Amino acid sequence: MLRVPQARSAIVVVFAIALALVLPVSPATAATAKPAKVGLVTFTGATTTSLTVDWSSVGGADEYYVYWATSHSAVVSPKRAYRKVTASQTTITGLKPGVAYYVQARAVRDGVMGDRSAPSAHETITAEASFPAGAAQYRALTWNICSNACSGISSRARVINSRIGELKPDVVAMQEASRYTKAPTGYRHVVNGQNDILVRSGSFSLVGKNKAGATTGTARFSSKHAGSGKGLAWAALKHRSGAYVLVVNAHLTVGGSSSQIKQREYEAGRLPSFVRSTLAKLAASHGGLTNWKNAPVIVLGDLNTHKSRKTERTQQILEDLGWHDAYDQARGLSGQHRNSAIPGMSSTPVIGVTWGDHVDKVLVRPSRTVVYGWANGGKMSGSRYAMPLGSDHQPVVVRLSVK
Repeated sequence: MLRVPQARSAIVVVFAIALALVLPVSPATAATAKPAKVGLVTFTGATTTSLTVDWSSVGGADEYYVYWATSHSAVVSPKRAYRKVTASQTTITGLKPGVAYYVQARAVRDGVMGDRSAPSAHETITAEASFPAGAAQYRALTWNICSNACSGISSRARVINSRIGELKPDVVAMQEASRYTKAPTGYRHVVNGQNDILVRSGSFSLVGKNKAGATTGTARFSSKHAGSGKGLAWAALKHRSGAYVLVVNAHLTVGGSSSQIKQREYEAGRLPSFVRSTLAKLAASHGGLTNWKNAPVIVLGDLNTHKSRKTERTQQILEDLGWHDAYDQARGLSGQHRNSAIPGMSSTPVIGVTWGDHVDKVLVRPSRTVVYGWANGGKMSGSRYAMPLGSDHQPVVVRLSVK
């Protein structure tokens, strides 16, 4: 008597399971998988009032939420305002000139939110000069080639020269270059020593010295707090357009001790004074050529600092004196997150998540410059640096007009 109801119950259960396997699940009750976390947000463009960012697409995402703020703490706040976009890029407008903005993004699928990306930061352009159509543009490259401390400079020089030939800069500044003596084809040294300056044939020529003064030179900063850096080189150049330019190559002291930081800050504070005094000497010796006191200037070099180092004011000191990193003033960026230094000479780039952490820099005066593009000039093979490497740094290349 009791077996029949049990058998019927079993049949009902089996039928229900079979039905569930055959019939589609209602969208109202289906669980939506959480979308993957957005990878690094990359800044690809800038103006004085906008920043353009992109990121890798997340599979299955319907849209993305983009967050921005002027501080790290504000951008990660749950209550932070956001924008919805359907593409994996956007341009944020209505920003203030010369201000750093932190940006995050997250993917959304059927209303389910993925994790936010790590915050990335970049500045809007502080200011730009105005240039007539057809104004001269220069490609300037800076590269610490580690000719002494790193072994194998004779073989690495071939890699260095090959990369310079591929990038085709008009002017090259090299640091730690005392054992690098032969310029690439199409280039020549105008200063050859610890800090080199090279120019591309047909692009720049060296202004000839006269009895009143030189048109190239080197200098060292005083050791006020610690051993000084590797000093400066400079050259007065004439571009094929007829414009005159002072190029300065600087290598500030390295190290993270309090005394070394103070020394680096001291050297940064003295750098603009050195530029002014050099221009004044050129005005006295070569004033018949141009108004040297007000001539265009490009400063390149290894400054051994970046914005992630919160314990020093080296960059802020330079900005207070009117000199800004071209990285912050560029209309376009390439290779933002790949640190220009390569500890251990690994093929795997060191990733600077927030700022990029580039110690190799080109310095400009914003109101007298337009920086059209900034790039980490390291040659890539997929996501790694192409081997062999030329140095424990990669070149930084900037395209700009300056007056």
